[in-house]
Amino acid sequence: MTEGISQDFPAGPPPAPQPQSPVPQPAPRPPLARPLVVGLIGVVVGAFLVGVPWLTLSLFGDEPSGRSLTAPNGLGGLSRAQDAIAKVDAVRGKATIDRIDKTDRETASRVSAANAGAGAVVQQYQDDGLLRSFQLVAVRAPAPELFAPYEDVQALGVAKPSTELVRVGDVQCLVHNDPAAPGSAPDPERSFVINCQRTGPGLTVTVRSMGTEGNRDPQELARIVDEAWTTLGE
Repeated sequence: MTEGISQDFPAGPPPAPQPQSPVPQPAPRPPLARPLVVGLIGVVVGAFLVGVPWLTLSLFGDEPSGRSLTAPNGLGGLSRAQDAIAKVDAVRGKATIDRIDKTDRETASRVSAANAGAGAVVQQYQDDGLLRSFQLVAVRAPAPELFAPYEDVQALGVAKPSTELVRVGDVQCLVHNDPAAPGSAPDPERSFVINCQRTGPGLTVTVRSMGTEGNRDPQELARIVDEAWTTLGE
C-alpha cells in the first residue's frame, strides 16, 4: 500500500456524472380552472345560494328600466280624470284638475324611487258623469304578488273573509266582501274590488279603486289591467 493515499477514496478516474431527468413543467390549466373564471363561478354559485338579487341585475341586465311610461288617454271606457272634469266645467274644475295633476305626478315619483329609479306613471280616470273613478299605477319593474291576510271564517261566522284574493288569468285582485252568514253569498252591492295587479320581469300594472261605484266586479277590473298591460308593454 502506498503511503499518503487515503483509504476512503479508491485510486482511478472519478465516476461519470449521472444524467439529470428534465424538470416536469406544469400542465396548462383548463379555462374553467383559471383564477378569474373560478372566482366568477364562485360569485355566481354563492349568490344563487343566498338569493342575492343584484347578481341577476348586474350579470344579465334585468335591472329596472328608466324608460318613461305614458298613460293612455282612455282606459276601460273612462277618460283621464282631468279631461272628464274639463268637459263638465273646465273653469270651476280647474282647482280639482290641478290637484289631480300634482297627486299623479308626485305619486309616480314615489313609485319610481321605490323601484330603483324605474320609469313609472300614475293616472286617475273618471267616467263622463264623474261617478266612477280608478287610478292606474304602472312601473317598469317586477313586484311581489298580492296576498290577503288569513281570516278564520268559521270562527268569525261569515261566508267569506273580508279581504279575498281572486285570480283572473295573469291578474290578481283583492276584493272586499260584505259580511254574510255561512251558506250565503256576500251582497254584491256592498262588496267591491280594492285593487288588481299584473306583474312580470319588466312591468307591473295596478288599477286601484277610487270609490265603490262601478268597481265591484274583479273580472272587469282584471280586463282593464290587461288592457293597460298591452298598451304600456308595446
